[in-house]
Formats: sequence, structure tokens, C-alpha cells
Amino acid sequence: MKIQSPYRRVAAAGAVAVLGLLSVGVASAAQAAGPTSVVFDASVTPLPPNIPSLGFQATQTAEFGDAIHLSGTNRVLQTATVTMSDWALASDYPTLGTSWTHPITFNVYNVDPLGTSLGNLIGSVTQVFDIPWRPIADPTHCPLPSTAWYSAADAKCYNGLAFNITFDLSTIGILPNDIAYGIAYNTNTWGANPIGAAGPYESLNVGLNSSTTNTTGDIDSTSVFWNTMTPSNYTDGGTGGVGTFRRDTNWAPYRPAVTLTASADNCQFITSGTTMTLQNDCTTNQTLLVPAGMTFNGNGHSITAIDPTGGHFIGAVVANDGANANVTNLTVTTSHLSNVCDAGVDRLRGIMFDGASGSITNNTVVGINQGASGCQEGNAIDVRNAPFDATSGPITTVTISGNTIRDYQKTGIVANGHVLATITNNTVTGAGPINYIAQNGIQVGFGGSATIKGNTVSDNWYTPVSDVACGILLYQANGVKASSNTLFGNERNQCNFGKGGGNLAPNS
Repeated sequence: MKIQSPYRRVAAAGAVAVLGLLSVGVASAAQAAGPTSVVFDASVTPLPPNIPSLGFQATQTAEFGDAIHLSGTNRVLQTATVTMSDWALASDYPTLGTSWTHPITFNVYNVDPLGTSLGNLIGSVTQVFDIPWRPIADPTHCPLPSTAWYSAADAKCYNGLAFNITFDLSTIGILPNDIAYGIAYNTNTWGANPIGAAGPYESLNVGLNSSTTNTTGDIDSTSVFWNTMTPSNYTDGGTGGVGTFRRDTNWAPYRPAVTLTASADNCQFITSGTTMTLQNDCTTNQTLLVPAGMTFNGNGHSITAIDPTGGHFIGAVVANDGANANVTNLTVTTSHLSNVCDAGVDRLRGIMFDGASGSITNNTVVGINQGASGCQEGNAIDVRNAPFDATSGPITTVTISGNTIRDYQKTGIVANGHVLATITNNTVTGAGPINYIAQNGIQVGFGGSATIKGNTVSDNWYTPVSDVACGILLYQANGVKASSNTLFGNERNQCNFGKGGGNLAPNS
């Protein structure tokens, strides 16, 4: 096997290069992402004036990248930051202005855990980046070579200028633990679609980290993935193929200077006027807030709550962020949440309105639970408004209609406090006879008022004799009218611990 020193294919912080590959579109949906974390880091920090780089045009390269193992548990890709190096001078391209632009692609692939065999393309994003010119030559400070520029920051001479570009990769979605990535763009004579003309892109390089210590997430620090048309560039002399994106060895300590971030939330929305429309099934590890006055249209998609790294999910999956909100056509659920009891606002809920008027209609809220848990939380739909008694105070008005609710932990629908709720035509199904928690189908209490009509409520049954499960529970309410509801399979269909005088608004 022919072993080629990587020094022959790497430009030290001063030489020439360029690349290219297919261009795939970028989605324009706005994303409301949860907290992000770095899942791979080969960055050069702090970034010096220039770093070693791979010359794409000079090495007939079409794509360059690496195989990596993502750290942590966040797997919804958010960003990739890549260090580039530009060797082009503005004086050589007087018509292009103070900077120039070029489309660059970031590809993500499946790869085997050993980082040897490339799998299928997971996703690809192309963005047009603004490229800064390198500073002009300073032969006084840099006589050898006289083409280099001088950095007063570290009193050194460089042929290129290092800078970072950041890709928005939120459209790619959830990743496996092991991936390969590739950076690609077209140059004069190389890439998926060579430009066929000279330009500054012939002097655009991908930066390399040459540290021997910063190897977080690198599967094999001696190898990269590379697509070059020159057989001798590969350490095997091209016997494994040329012009194909594949593993190449003997690169230590060099690897692309790339950092990836990910979150546990990949929910993407398009907002038009006062409506935000969900574009995909997604996960979240924190509450998604509906801005004041907005309608959250789930568009038939689902949001699944999952535990964050090193913690557990708290609060509601979806909640209001103002005095008025609407949620419709959405499925809300959870996946394997930790059984940890919380209190107050940290209690688990599916959809919660706290101090807000509006509507919760035509949703499916299922699996709002922490397993077979006795924690007094896990309400599918919860509307509340302080104070939680029958005294005077502002009242919120909420319509809860046409929802399908099941597999909740504690209660299907709750209306507590100074709330006037219209609860109609919902299907609320409990877990049947269970011994770990007393479920309730619909609860109105603590000064709440409601019209409850046309609902089907079933299978709320607590087997121990110490407590009772109720299809409809009224507790210190302030006026409830219930009619035309179908109640069956409940330990007790209706429990009245004070429904108030029949008023549909609290006394003032």
C-alpha cells in the first residue's frame, strides 16, 4: 500500500484550493427549537488569522469530510459551523466588490460505527455565503513570500484568511449516533457542475484542525472522507476508486475544522398572519409556547415530549405565552418520560392554558403520562386561571371541543379557577381499572364554571377502596351545566363535590 504524507495535500496556513458537489434546496420554515448542545467539535478556538487548509481546485476535489460519533443524546441536527480559508485577493477581481458570494453544500450520510463504509444520504443543505477577501500583500513585513499578508495581532504572515460559515441544518431532522458529513462546492474545473471559468472560488479552501487533543466525536482521528479525481492523492493510490466519496487514511493530526450542534426539538413552523402551522412530526424536550394572539395549527402532525439530556421533562408540552391562544388539529403525546413527581407549574400536561382565553379544538392528546405512575400530574388538557376560588377577578373563556383524549395519567380535561369553559363533543377515555392512581375524565373545580355537553367519557376506575375515580368531577365549582354526555365504564360517572348554583360565570 502506498502511503502518502498528508503534508503533500494540505496547504499550511498559506497555499491554494477549491471544491464542489450537488446542490440541494434549503427549507424556509422557521423553527422553534429547544436548547441545543454541541454534539461534535473539531473547531479551532480561538480562531487565528489563518489555519492549514485543503486545496480543492489544486487537488481536484469534489467533496471533503469525516466520519464521526455524536456525543450526548440530542440528535436533532441544528447547525454546522465550518472554518474556511480564502486566498483570493480583491484586486484580482475588481468587478466583484468588497466581498463575493458562493453556494456551498453540507451533506450528511449514514456510516457504519467503525467509520469505514458510507451509507445513504440522510440530508443535504446548500446555502450561499458571503466570502471575505484576504488582506493585501505586505512585502515589507513578509518578504518571503512577498505575496503574504501581515497580521499585527500575532506578528505573523499568512497567505489566506480564516473565517467561519454556519449552515442551518434544522430541516435534516433526527440523526443516528454515527454519521459522515461532506462539504462540497463547484470550482472552475471540479465539482458536480464545474463552473468552467476562473474565479475566486479557485482559492477557497476548507480549514483543517491540526490539534492532537481536540478529537471529540472523531471515530478515527487518522482518517477522513474524500472525493478526489487524482489517484495518487489517496493513500491507496486510488485502488479503492477515484471520484467517489470514501474513506482515506494517514491524515493524523489533520481533520476538517467543523462543529455540529443538535437539540431534542425539531419542530418546524410556517407563520402567516396570526396562524403558525406545524410542518412536521417532531419531538421536544421543553414546553412549546404559542405566542399571544396566535393560532397553533398542528396541520395533522404530532409533537412528542421527551426527557432532556441529564434531566426530565417538566410542565406542559404546549402552552400559551399570552392572554389569548388557540390550538387545533394537533396530536400531543410523550415518549418514555421519567417517573418523577413535580408540583405547581412543573406538573406534566399535554396542552395548558394558564390565564388565557381561546380555544382547544379537534386535537388528539394521548399518552400524557410517566408510565404506571402515582404522581398527581399528567393532565391531557388543563385550563386554569387564578384565583382558585369563587371570589371576584378577571375570567378567562375557553372552548374545549372535538378533542380525542386517552392514556392520560391523572385527568383528561381540567378547568380550574376563574375559567368559563365550554366543554363539548370530546371523547375522553381512561385506562380502565388500575391500582396506582385515581383518574378523572373531566374536572371543573376551584371556582371554575363550565358547560359540559355531548362528551363521551369512559374507563376511569380506581381499584383501591380508599379513593374514587370519576367520569365527571365537580369540586367547589362556581356553576356547571352538564347534559347529553355519554358516561360508561367509570367507577362513578358523576362526582359532585360542589358544582355551584348553576351560574355560568363567577359571582363578582
